[in-house]
Parts: sequence; structure tokens; C-alpha cells
Amino acid sequence: MGANTAEAAVPDAIQELTDRLTASYANLLAAAIVRDVVQDSYQPLSNARIPNYVPILVEHSSRTKLRQLTRRPDSTVLLREHSDGIQGHSITRAYRRVRVALTRSA
Repeated sequence: MGANTAEAAVPDAIQELTDRLTASYANLLAAAIVRDVVQDSYQPLSNARIPNYVPILVEHSSRTKLRQLTRRPDSTVLLREHSDGIQGHSITRAYRRVRVALTRSA
């Protein structure tokens, strides 16, 4: 019974983490990018046999990736400036370019 409770709590914890990180990076990154980063970090761990530490691992990984995104010189494309007409797909495309660059440099 305990394992099922822990498994059920993981998606809630991931959603809470997403909300916290979205608020933390609200002035720097679009909410969609933060959500994508959290989901990319969560996806490999989503079927973990022991789910207790999954939210902690996802948070650590997500924060590292978000810090890297905000420190890149070309991250101005990812800023949360929607008033200048940036479309959602442009932000997603820019995020993918940055993510590919980060994985190549790692």
C-alpha cells in the first residue's frame, strides 16, 4: 500500500515543482520552457522502481538545466517577453536549439 501511495504522490510533487520553478524563473523564462525542462528531467525517472527520491532528483536536474539556460548568451530569445509578438512555437524552437547545444557540450 505504501508504494502505491508514493507512486501516486510523484505526479503531484512534479506539478508542485513545476509551479515553484515557473514562479522562480518568471522574469527569465517562459512557463512553457520551464514545464518542458521539468518534463525532460522527469521522463527518464517516471517509471522508477523506488519513487521516493524522484521529485528531489527531478528538481536538482531541472534547476541545473534552467541555470544553464539563463546563463547562455543567446538566452534572450527565451525571455518571457510576450508583448513583442514572440509566438509559442518560436520559443519552443529556440528552446530546442539551446537544449541541443547543452547536450552537445555536456
